[in-house]
Amino acid sequence: MKVVGERFRQANPEWMDKTESVSVIPLQEAEVGDVRPALLILLGAVGFVLLIACANVANLQLARASTRQREMAIRTAIGANRTRIVRQLLTESVVLALAGGVCGFILGAWGVRVLLAIAPGNIPRISDAAHTATLVSALDWRVLSFTLGISLATGILFGLFPAVHVSRLDVNTSLKDTSGRAGTGRHQNRARGVLVVSEIALALVLLVCAALMIRTFVGLRAVNPGFDPHNVLTLQTSLSAGRYATTAQVDNLIRQMAPRLESLPGVQSAATALMLPIEGGVDLPFNIEGKPPGKGDKYNGNEQWRSVSAHYFSAFKIPLMRGRAFTEHDIGQSARVVIINQTMAKKYWPKQDPIGSRITIGKGLGPDFDEPAREIVGIAGNVREHGLTDADQGVMYVPDGQVSNGLTQLANKVLPLSWIVRTSMEPKALTAAIQHEFLAFDGQLPVSKIRTMEQVIAESTARQNFNMLLLTIFAATALLLAAIGIYGLMAYSVEQRTQEIGIRIALGAGSHDMLRLVIVQGLRLAGIGMAIGLAAAFGLTRLLSSLLFGVKTTDPMAFGVVVATLAAVAGIATYIPARRATRIDPVIALRYE
Repeated sequence: MKVVGERFRQANPEWMDKTESVSVIPLQEAEVGDVRPALLILLGAVGFVLLIACANVANLQLARASTRQREMAIRTAIGANRTRIVRQLLTESVVLALAGGVCGFILGAWGVRVLLAIAPGNIPRISDAAHTATLVSALDWRVLSFTLGISLATGILFGLFPAVHVSRLDVNTSLKDTSGRAGTGRHQNRARGVLVVSEIALALVLLVCAALMIRTFVGLRAVNPGFDPHNVLTLQTSLSAGRYATTAQVDNLIRQMAPRLESLPGVQSAATALMLPIEGGVDLPFNIEGKPPGKGDKYNGNEQWRSVSAHYFSAFKIPLMRGRAFTEHDIGQSARVVIINQTMAKKYWPKQDPIGSRITIGKGLGPDFDEPAREIVGIAGNVREHGLTDADQGVMYVPDGQVSNGLTQLANKVLPLSWIVRTSMEPKALTAAIQHEFLAFDGQLPVSKIRTMEQVIAESTARQNFNMLLLTIFAATALLLAAIGIYGLMAYSVEQRTQEIGIRIALGAGSHDMLRLVIVQGLRLAGIGMAIGLAAAFGLTRLLSSLLFGVKTTDPMAFGVVVATLAAVAGIATYIPARRATRIDPVIALRYE
């Protein structure tokens, strides 16, 4: 038996120790394992955005330093040594970086609070209110120290190359150069071009990751859960107080409460289940009567187990493929019955009709599970029991009145009883009336976690949606920074080539020629960056495979849309300075210094 949650072990440790077939997955460990790949991806996204921002800073620093070569030459001529010049430029770079770090910390502190407010409640530790408060308070000095440290390192690292480059200039050549175009040499332009190419490559990787997560989001919304979640209200009642310790007492509660709920105006049917679909559950081993287990096996199989009430299938509109559904006559004193789903029927009876076959569930797990063989009386449609992203699993449904007392007591200790109410109107509108019926029947029966089934499904995909949101934010930021980078490079290039463009126009070049000259230069850099980014994306997106659903990591649509989007953004960022180049007056350009 596989139980999702450490609570089962805590509830009955002596039983868990006696059953060798029991496999327990601690809830916290499972959640941490699930969140680890997403955490690595998001940390990588943060790193990519930081690298793109640093590349922009370095590009601006290179352009700024190049225009100050004459100033640095004069300082050198009057006695400033190389160390002093490097120190001055590094100081300017570090001051700018620290100022940006402080502003970023203020913006980040606000952003963290916004993200915590919209984060789903099933993310480990973040969902804990006390830990969230500690996390927010930790922003006071730990995050500030880290932010300032990163800013200082960025200022030094990306300010060092421009500073060293300027300090190596030829003083005589720089003093003789009065054109105002210092720093426009092939080496300087190549360095700035490499930075822009890097930005575009990194932005493309992030955009592809975001596109794949968006495709996953769309795919999850299109999944058929196997039941109709519309107009279904769910709630829970805790039965751990002791007044419902036996199966007969729980069955009596359901048999009295379900008709009361169904008598309410707007209610079509009411039922119960040990756990709701989508939210996981319990696996139990079973043996098929007349069919020996495989060599070395103790059981024929191990599948999902659910205890449900009579109207469970009608409340969820789960189709019954063959046989019959449970009725009010399936009680503890009647013949034991079970309904299986299509997956289980095809898996264990591939060529036979399982209706009429008998199975024994949980034999040998202990006295709490010992029960007679059950006859299969129906085959139900498949339901996504463990979430929309999981494949169909075999399921065994048993009437709640035919569960052993020991298993009922164990379930009461760790799981509340889930109620399902199908309505013909907005489900939330009946909340007050349903609560009143429970209070009228038993004033000490607590009702909690009132949700529509659509909310239950939304909560099951909340983590994937949150990951998509974060990646989309980072990707949009990367796209914006890449656009700024290529625009800044082309605008600077046009400014530095003003005299050249003026000469070309004076010699007869038309505005379309100038437009094409600048746009081709910008799109060439964008093309190189996208080619590198595509190669990197094909490799890095494999890390996303555990977070995706219904889409491959090499999805051509995602890659195509990203390439088209990035090309369009690069084209716009290049077109603006290119358009400016076509408006240069040749007379003014020839006098430009």
